[in-house]
Amino acid sequence: MAEVVSLTPEQLRQAGRSTAADLLDELAAPPTAASTPGAPASNDQVEAIAALLATLTPEARDQVLSRFDRSAAGETGPADTSEDTRRRRAG
Repeated sequence: MAEVVSLTPEQLRQAGRSTAADLLDELAAPPTAASTPGAPASNDQVEAIAALLATLTPEARDQVLSRFDRSAAGETGPADTSEDTRRRRAG
């Protein structure tokens, strides 16, 4: 998202988002063999994704993870909205 709104890693650091800044730095780095399509995920990639998820609000994190849950189940419907997440939590 930082790339979409043209934030720099330094701006993120100044806003107290150093983890997100580090991830943005990684995204700007030249691709490595582990980041090319078809290459197996490395532990560094898993750690980077986990760190990025940690920067999200609980609602946004639920939305992201629900996409993976549906993908694993073979569903291709639209992503849950935050309203869907609230309804599920409410019971």
